Amino acid sequence: MSEFEYEDWWALHLRVAKGEPLSEQETTVYESGLTHLEGQPTGDDEALTYLRSLRAAIGRAAALHKELAARSADLDKRIVVLESAYQQQTGQKLDLGSHAPA
Repeated sequence: MSEFEYEDWWALHLRVAKGEPLSEQETTVYESGLTHLEGQPTGDDEALTYLRSLRAAIGRAAALHKELAARSADLDKRIVVLESAYQQQTGQKLDLGSHAPA
């Protein structure tokens, strides 16, 4: 549908929205334009697809974050055990700030 045809269709659409009657020819043009427009992809379809892909990416990132947080907690526990064992064997305390905080 060209821009000119769309403008004509829009004028008919406004009349239909106001409840004004259309001639038989106008009704045919209006319904044809409506069918054409309903079959066209909209920017909303693209936006929804994009938002769905973002939501999926966020879900994957959240799952990875959860996995990494659990791994970090496990490593922190292991560090505590190893530091304790080192202190018992050497009598020296390790610098507790030497590893990355959770």
